Amino acid sequence: MIFSKFGRAVDRVRFELPDGRKEEFYLKRERPAGAVLALTPDRRVVLARQYRPGPARVLYELPGGYVEPGERAVEAVTRELLEETGYSGEVRPAGAYWHDAYSDVQKYAFVATDCVRVGAPTPERTEFIDVVTLTLEEFRTGVLRKGELTDAAAAYLALERLELL
Repeated sequence: MIFSKFGRAVDRVRFELPDGRKEEFYLKRERPAGAVLALTPDRRVVLARQYRPGPARVLYELPGGYVEPGERAVEAVTRELLEETGYSGEVRPAGAYWHDAYSDVQKYAFVATDCVRVGAPTPERTEFIDVVTLTLEEFRTGVLRKGELTDAAAAYLALERLELL
């Protein structure tokens, strides 16, 4: 399998179902990825807001991205938080989950507390990010519950870890 320069590929695979029939499925292959729910000392959520090609619209996202070869997931989200938002904080794991039933990617959720802006964002050449901060209430009711966030599973794991659900 060869991943695209963006770390994604699609494979056509055949499975034998429990009743003996053989069926083809398309599976999305990706590298492991992580996302971090970052909170400032005054409990504002740090988010990236950008255009996403799949849904073809601007959405909110938890800072995060692919885990590079040889990198641990916590290192990846710490790096991505700084690159995408310019913020840094104390990062802790919140859990892991499968991306979906037709993907082999496992995603890792983290929380970062006491986040402060330590520099300017340094996004990748394909990223055009607006960094926004929202109150927890704005985040939970105005973004998460309304389906405006790409990383909802990571957000729920992180909010549960922080006992903020």
